[in-house]
Parts: sequence; structure tokens; C-alpha cells
Amino acid sequence: MTEVELCEIVKKTNMFPGFTLHEEVGMDVNDNSCDMVYHKDDEVYCIEAKLDFNFEVVAQAARWVKKATKSYIAIPYKKVTWKYGKSPKVDVCDALGIGIIIVDSAGACFMRQSFNPVQTHDFVWEQEFPNKADMGFWKGIFDRIGENKVKAGSQHGERSTPFTRTIEALRRAAKEHPDYGLKDLLRITPTHYCHIDSAASAISSLASKGVIEKFWK
Repeated sequence: MTEVELCEIVKKTNMFPGFTLHEEVGMDVNDNSCDMVYHKDDEVYCIEAKLDFNFEVVAQAARWVKKATKSYIAIPYKKVTWKYGKSPKVDVCDALGIGIIIVDSAGACFMRQSFNPVQTHDFVWEQEFPNKADMGFWKGIFDRIGENKVKAGSQHGERSTPFTRTIEALRRAAKEHPDYGLKDLLRITPTHYCHIDSAASAISSLASKGVIEKFWK
């Protein structure tokens, strides 16, 4: 099973009916991204998918705990090796408020944090109240997503990168300030570059080579 296949199973389970699904969502210029983001009104659910249940994916899911209504980890059923909840990684998920979705080749199940054993293909919904999503944060994310054709779990193709997000942000700033030069746009736009002069030089060079179009005055 690949991460793409794992995410496809979660999608087919329709865990959040009526929600819009965004895949491989770039969160910021530091290349932090989330595999799957479900959104409806003021509710946002994040899912990080990994083939191994390790502290790396726990750390990834922890980024969105305070931003989303709920943050989850999706992992293959064969990687669920704890018994009766005696697992440091599960303990950390419980402490941070991260949910766990168990996935196998036939379907997915939702496991609540109380560590109660569940059967695959069944849903066991959590009893506690979820967080309130930080919609100020998410509005900016959703406004810039547009049409995203990348499948969740993909590491190739049109996946958002720090550079592409910087260029998108600069293009938006240029539309708002059509009389600004490149350095002026860089001064008012958060980017992944450390210095304005080096950023302007690199971006101008790419434009002169035809890699990107010139969108500034």
C-alpha cells in the first residue's frame, strides 16, 4: 500500500459527508503541508497519512491541533501494534488530542482516544467536544488553494512548494499594487527568502530565462 492508496481509502469511506476535501494543502512558506483537509463552514478536519506509525507523523499532526477542529493520523492496520493502549505514540496522541484512523485494503475505521478496541470498517466517534477551528488562519489557506489536482499522499507533480507559494503571494500582491516593483512587493509579502535583494535577484533571473512571467512593474 502506498500513501496515495491509503488516502484514497480514507476518501472513499466518506468520513466527513458534506465537507469539501482539499488534498496536499500547502500551509506556509516553510513547506509545511497537510495530506487531507476537510472543510465546511467553521469546521476544519486535518488528516496526516503515513505508512509507518512514528513520531514524525505525530509531530506533523500536532501542527494542526490548535488550528483545526480536529487533527488525525491515518495509518495502515498492520502498523497498529499496541495492546490496550500501552504505546508511547498513542499516549502522545491522546495527550495532544490527535485522533487515529486505522486503514486497511478494504476500508477505514475511526478509533477514539480512549484506546477501546474497535473492529475495522466500524466508526467509533469521540465523545469529547472538538476544538474551534482558527478560521482566520484557514481563510487565507482556502483563498489561495484554487484548483488542486494533486492526490493526497503524492510527493510529485503539482505539489505546492515554498517557491511556488512565494510566487503566488507576490502575484496577489502585484494585483493589489500594480505600480509596485519587485522589491516593493517583496517588502510587503511574507516569503521563504531571507533577504530582499537576493530574492529579487533570483526571481528576476528566472523571469529573464522565461521560467516565470514578469508580473511586477
